[in-house]
Amino acid sequence: MTTLGVEKYTFEVDWQDTQADIIRKYRVIYFPVTSEIEMYDIKLNRIFLKKVEIPSISLDDFFQGAQVTILSRVLKVTDYGDVHTRKKFEVDRSRTFAMIKPDGYRHMGKILDSIAQAGF
Repeated sequence: MTTLGVEKYTFEVDWQDTQADIIRKYRVIYFPVTSEIEMYDIKLNRIFLKKVEIPSISLDDFFQGAQVTILSRVLKVTDYGDVHTRKKFEVDRSRTFAMIKPDGYRHMGKILDSIAQAGF
């Protein structure tokens, strides 16, 4: 989403707090132009981490199921935080599943070539 010309993407993440033995939920906002991160504590509804630059993180690090390390915390991306982010990533990172049954093994090369030419 762009707010006043600033591009940003929002993600829901989980952090395993081993000391308290609970999973904490956060909302991470990533600003790709400046490589900055903001974090909000969802349960307490407050800022957890003010905007800070983390140049080692890129937009490619964020997708559902990914693990991102932010200031020594390993966060697991569980969902998209808003509609804009969901639309952007579902189009860019859509997947296709193809199953070749045993009777098609003889033609596996032709099948894979056809899939590749179709652009899936």
